[in-house]
Amino acid sequence: MYDVSFSSINVVNGEELGETPQVSLQAADRRTGRAGEKLVIFLDLPTASPSTCADIARILSDAFMRAPGGITSALRLAINLANDRVAQLNRGAPPSQRLEGSISCALVTGDNLIIAQAGPAIAYARSDAGAFEVILPYTTTSAQVVGVSPVVDVQFSNFALQPGDVFVLTGTRSTLGVSDELVRVCMGKGDARMVAGYLNANVKRGRMIGVALSVDVATGAHPSAPTSPAAQAAQPTGATAAAHAPEAPRQSAAPAPSAMAAVAASIGRAARSVQRGLTAFGARLLPEAAPSETKQDPRVVTFLLAAIAVLIPIVVSTAVATLYLQFSGEAERLRLRNDAQAQIEAARAVTDPAQAKAGWMRALEMIAEYEARNPEDRATFDAAKAQARARLDELGQITRVQPILLAELEGSARRRIAASALGVYVLNMDANSADYYVLNAERTGTTGKKVSIVFGEGLTTTNAALADIAWASTTDNRWRTEGAVLFNAGQIFEYSSATGRASPMPIPADADATPVRVQAGELYNNTVYLLDSGVGQIWRYRLAGDQLASGDSYFRSPYNALKESLDLAIDGAIYMLQRNGAILKYFSRQPMQFTLTGLPDQRWQRVAAIALSGDDPNRGSLFVLDAGSGSIVELTKTGQFVRQYRGAQDEFMDAEDMALDATGNTFYVATRDRLYSFTVRPAPSQP
Repeated sequence: MYDVSFSSINVVNGEELGETPQVSLQAADRRTGRAGEKLVIFLDLPTASPSTCADIARILSDAFMRAPGGITSALRLAINLANDRVAQLNRGAPPSQRLEGSISCALVTGDNLIIAQAGPAIAYARSDAGAFEVILPYTTTSAQVVGVSPVVDVQFSNFALQPGDVFVLTGTRSTLGVSDELVRVCMGKGDARMVAGYLNANVKRGRMIGVALSVDVATGAHPSAPTSPAAQAAQPTGATAAAHAPEAPRQSAAPAPSAMAAVAASIGRAARSVQRGLTAFGARLLPEAAPSETKQDPRVVTFLLAAIAVLIPIVVSTAVATLYLQFSGEAERLRLRNDAQAQIEAARAVTDPAQAKAGWMRALEMIAEYEARNPEDRATFDAAKAQARARLDELGQITRVQPILLAELEGSARRRIAASALGVYVLNMDANSADYYVLNAERTGTTGKKVSIVFGEGLTTTNAALADIAWASTTDNRWRTEGAVLFNAGQIFEYSSATGRASPMPIPADADATPVRVQAGELYNNTVYLLDSGVGQIWRYRLAGDQLASGDSYFRSPYNALKESLDLAIDGAIYMLQRNGAILKYFSRQPMQFTLTGLPDQRWQRVAAIALSGDDPNRGSLFVLDAGSGSIVELTKTGQFVRQYRGAQDEFMDAEDMALDATGNTFYVATRDRLYSFTVRPAPSQP
């Protein structure tokens, strides 16, 4: 029977971090029925804490040692139980703290070594003769990820052991920017300690966490305990080694200068604190006294010595705890920083757009986690954040704009807005009031104080629940007056800019055309259009003199899809924006072609509003406000993606509404407390 030694690999950007809790060894005892078997476990979960790793490894090893049946069935059961534990820990955890990855086990039994892998794991095998093999459990199908899938497949590889064989276990989450060639060369340098030492010394960029195993000639001995790999590694000699081998590890492992300095400073501070405390403590307990006094009261001496015996261990344990907290806090800071840096380097090296996007988004998550825990060190990743943002903008075809802050809106309220040729109307849905902001000639700001819409004698609010607002204009027979129209389920309010007043206009009572819940309103060809999400219908009321005529329904019967509609826009055709981001387009009650294609993100986050340019259903652009991403997405009127706009500092995040003045190519965006504007270039003419 052969012995198998193992040693940890734990290096980020050339900095060896010592032992890792992701590696554990379990030797079976006689009571388990698996005496003589040794199980090496590697958890490809870089974000797991040491206690979490120990918990998962304990569950896995206990399940294997006590499982009935053959080896493969026992390993499969044990790994799936460990996966269940990871999934349990992930429930309710935010995305940045979830544990996801793979599990690898190497079982030494007799003269064989069995490797069991689940999830996107990686293993390397190299025989003493030099044959090298990369073992990827999933080469043709996507891997089931440990911690995500309810059940994971376990794949096995069996090796007949020979002295000099070397193996390395790792995973895709624990290996970034490390080539197979580097691993192959380092695995030819000797036993497990030498292999781990060479890898720890030669992974200059990227990250590698794993475990190296080697087959020894001795029999009956226990595997060597985990030691610092670089401390055991030797320098290669000879011209050939100098020319072809990677850089050899140093004779003694030492943390990077920054880490060493931080640790030394922590130790020094704790030691000085302990020294001061003990000095003061001793001075209080053992005051100077004359020998005669001590002889006269031996009970005092006995009491003092007893007090020292009791209290000194408390002081020492407190000092040790303080030192441990300082050291572990600094180690955690370094780990988070190095993990983020490794992810940044990995994202920089990826050329595939989808992988690059995922890599940079993951890098930003890790940077955010580092900065949240180390707010005094925010400047560390400023350049990387700028690069990540620029690259993500490029991949998402995002145009950054510098919006103008037109107004700080009173309070925090739900808003709807409507653009006119000279300014913008802002409806406060919570207060049932509205204001008009007039732009200056340069469109760089407002001319002065806002104009509040008056609903009655001195009243700037109304008891009616206002749902939407639209610009009213005599241009193109849109409406009979200049101003705005505000919409309610039972009436509309016609605001005339000439009189400065809003007059109510009742909606005719009709059993067949009575709105239940007005979601949005629009004006077109002297007609009021109301989107009713209560019954799933669009009601139309034509202007007849000073009154609204009896209404009719756009659809012959209620359309359930409209119950999920948020907004509508009209250019002859009617466009309805659904809550899930789908867009319905109808002309003369007939559906028209509209298929969303080319969206860089493939899905919306949280849509809020829709707007149009042009009065032709086949020309111009359609715009969608995705408040979840802070984007205004431009599409053709058949659904093809054109571009998307975002604020330079993501000012449109969680916006309430948007409106477009097509005559001046000016966009208005309202959040709950601010009003912005920016200009865009007109879309090219489409056939």
